[in-house]
Amino acid sequence: MTSVTTSKPDRVSRADREAARWVADQQSGLLDDAGSAHLDAWLQSAENAVAFEKAQALWLEMGEAAVRPAPQTAPSPRRRRASPRDGRRSRAPLIATGVAAALAVAFVALDGPTRLRADAVTRPGEQRTLTLADGSTVRLNTDSAVQVAYAPDRRTVRLLRGEAAFTVAPNPNRPFTVEAGGGSTTALGTRFIVRRDGVQTRVSVTEHAVRVASNPASIVVTQDQTSTYVPRQAPSAPVASSVGVGAWQDGWLVFDDQPLSAVVSEIGRYSTLPMTVIGRKARDRRVSGAFRIDQPDQTVTRLEQTLGLRSTHLLGGAIIVHD
Repeated sequence: MTSVTTSKPDRVSRADREAARWVADQQSGLLDDAGSAHLDAWLQSAENAVAFEKAQALWLEMGEAAVRPAPQTAPSPRRRRASPRDGRRSRAPLIATGVAAALAVAFVALDGPTRLRADAVTRPGEQRTLTLADGSTVRLNTDSAVQVAYAPDRRTVRLLRGEAAFTVAPNPNRPFTVEAGGGSTTALGTRFIVRRDGVQTRVSVTEHAVRVASNPASIVVTQDQTSTYVPRQAPSAPVASSVGVGAWQDGWLVFDDQPLSAVVSEIGRYSTLPMTVIGRKARDRRVSGAFRIDQPDQTVTRLEQTLGLRSTHLLGGAIIVHD
């Protein structure tokens, strides 16, 4: 069963923020005996303990070593002459503080705040299906995150990042709503997809209908239709959904006369390597076809060969497609 949380959708909870600080301090060796005792007291709260466990898991996922207690040092029993090592020792707290700062930067860069709020997260190229407490399912696409906030009178899922397909278990007395990008989508039927793409949110219905609301207008979107919205603007009028809008659930990306720049950008969502197309002529080449999503790098290589283009692989793995 997916855990339930009631924290505000646009802000990391206080417990999560404090947990991230405690883990950074502990990892960088900043905790002395008094600090460790303070941490033990802080962990007596069940909410804090859960937040700390999530923060530890996140640091480990970021590639850090397992969190370990700070080394204990006994105080010197008597004064002694200064030595060249003292200068290095005096700099140790500054170095440890620098390490903590670097970890904090990495935490933000790797979207740690979103990960702490999320009940489920996928990495680039990963997909995952969640079965919620009421029998509804959420299919998370690549690089996505959701938070579940069920209550007795309503069912709410917050799409924090990326894209997800929802299959809703009917319950007219307990509406099912997906919050994303400053708006909401409430199920009037069974199946729909919500995607956050920058500031824009796109809602596509694959079965029955939904009501899309965004400051303060709302519209009904029916099967095989799509609507978009941005914060503080009404949702767009529904239009026919694009070809293959939900094909990613079966492992495919489908394009119909799309510019190469858009195709490579979409394929890149499933890769750990940055991809881009440069040069107007190359960017505007039109592409139609169906491509597997489990081999994004090879797919881009095949596109280059088919279209007579070239690519440059930069240090670090980034791929640039060009004439």
